[in-house]
Amino acid sequence: MTPLRYLWLAILLSAVFGGAGATRAADCTDLVEAFNRAVDAGREREAQHLVDRIAQEALCGRFQVPAQRRLAALRLAAVQSLLARGRPYAEIDRLLTEAERPEVLWQASATLGEVRFGERRFVEAAMVFDRAIEIMKNEARTPTVPSKFEIEGLIDRAAQARLLAANVAAKESGGFVRTARDQRDGKLGGIYSPSVRGIVPRAIPVPITFEYAKTTFTDVGAEAARELLSAIKEQQPDRITLVGHTDVRGSAETNVKLSHARAEAVATFLRENGINAVVGTDGKGASEPIRLPDTSGLTQEDIYALNRRVEWRRD
Repeated sequence: MTPLRYLWLAILLSAVFGGAGATRAADCTDLVEAFNRAVDAGREREAQHLVDRIAQEALCGRFQVPAQRRLAALRLAAVQSLLARGRPYAEIDRLLTEAERPEVLWQASATLGEVRFGERRFVEAAMVFDRAIEIMKNEARTPTVPSKFEIEGLIDRAAQARLLAANVAAKESGGFVRTARDQRDGKLGGIYSPSVRGIVPRAIPVPITFEYAKTTFTDVGAEAARELLSAIKEQQPDRITLVGHTDVRGSAETNVKLSHARAEAVATFLRENGINAVVGTDGKGASEPIRLPDTSGLTQEDIYALNRRVEWRRD
């Protein structure tokens, strides 16, 4: 396991245990205090039983989410301990899956996303990272605003997973992975979110794939283009900038022309489907590769796929 894969664990442990504190309730003191004792003693399964009881009790139900968050943090701490001791992966995977299941702690979803990414299960990783972004946006579930570094890192990783998922789907005739909807307003969320706790994603890599050396969308690319169309119709920007990129193979001149032509193909699609905003295009060829702080676990073909992209850049 590489250090980057578990970056979210290192970030969360001090933040969650230092800031969440013990759950408190005047109306169901015995049950909540029993839960806190179980967590303090590391009795994870007993704590889960008590969370289930808290959820069922009318007077205690409002404490369900804080209790779930604390239990998820306990499970992630256990994961870190198991990793340090080289314990069997099956137990680690169980703890991560159960920590992520209630969707109350963005770090749990982000960590599971990293694991699925490392396993090359990019479709699952993309969906889990989307959930992490949506949890992060939910002020009730994430009362402490994450740092700019955390938000941007999560958005970048979600975009990478989505690009690789699209590349695999295009090669293997798989289905398109749809972006999550915002639970508050039903609009497209995930990497298309207009903002994440005040941070606006400025360069969004759209998972539009093309036929080899052409400007024709693959079937998956056409689905991705339709999703971009939906996001733009929902957000109604006055101006849209699309920037094409290629991998390093081929001459610089050819790559610049191809990247610009692909950006223009997306722009034409948007115009033909009712987008009246000003749409500008540019092509960078291979001169602006995607940000990859860590390439461990990625093949050269993965890196090529990540660099073949069209970005929607918000001004």
